[in-house]
Amino acid sequence: MCLLKKVFIFIFLFFLLLFCLADALRAEEQEVWYLISGTELQSIETLLEKSEKDRQSWELQARELKNEAANLNGQLAVGRRRYWALEQSFNEYETDQSNKLSLKNGEIADLKKEVAKEKLEKQEWKSKAATRLIIIIAIIAVVVLIIAFKVFLWIKGGAAASLIKSFVGR
Repeated sequence: MCLLKKVFIFIFLFFLLLFCLADALRAEEQEVWYLISGTELQSIETLLEKSEKDRQSWELQARELKNEAANLNGQLAVGRRRYWALEQSFNEYETDQSNKLSLKNGEIADLKKEVAKEKLEKQEWKSKAATRLIIIIAIIAVVVLIIAFKVFLWIKGGAAASLIKSFVGR
C-alpha cells in the first residue's frame, strides 16, 4: 500500500504542478481561448487568403499609382519648364514689339510733324503765289491803263488831227 500511496501522491503532485503551470501560462497569456469548428476554421482561412490576395492587389495598385504619380510629376515638371520658357519667350517678344511700336510711333510723330511743316510751307507758297498773282494782275492792269490812256491821247490829240488832214488834204 505504501507504493500505492506513493504513486497516488506522486500523481497528485504531478497534476497539482501541471495545474499550477497551466495557471501560470494562462496568467502570462492574458487571452481568452475559444473552441471553433472545422468549418469555421476553413472559413477563417479562406477569409485570410482572400484578405491576403486583396492586400497584394492593393499593394500592386499602390505601386502602379506611385509609378504613375512619378510619371505625371515628370510630365508636370516638363510642362512647367516649357511654360516658363514660353512665358519668357513671350515676354521678350512683347518687349520687342513694344519697342518696335514705340519706334514706329516716334516715326509716325516725326512724319506728322513733317507733313504739317510741308502743309504750312505749301500754304505759305500758295499765299505768296496768290499775292504775286495779284501784284502781276495789278501791274498788268496799270500797264494796260497806261497804254489805253496813251492810245486815247494819241487818238484824241495827234492822230485825230493827222487823220483829218489826210482826209481833207486829199
